Amino acid sequence: MRLANIEFTPDEIALAMSEGKNFLAKGRTLYAICRNCQGTLHARPIYNERGVLPLVARGRFVLMTSRQANKIVGFELTVEL
Repeated sequence: MRLANIEFTPDEIALAMSEGKNFLAKGRTLYAICRNCQGTLHARPIYNERGVLPLVARGRFVLMTSRQANKIVGFELTVEL
């Protein structure tokens, strides 16, 4: 399964989502991991950093919770459910 051009196993995504990690930071972009009406997962971009430094180092990615996503962007962008 590919999300934001990163290969994941279904078990990895299921475990992360059960832990509340519904956001993915890759480079300068923050993605929300969502299910569409067919039940498949996709990553929807919700924020793009325009500053000098990216959200995470080049070639890296981080699965995170809503609280961690807000902390990394520096303001309240997401809401915890």
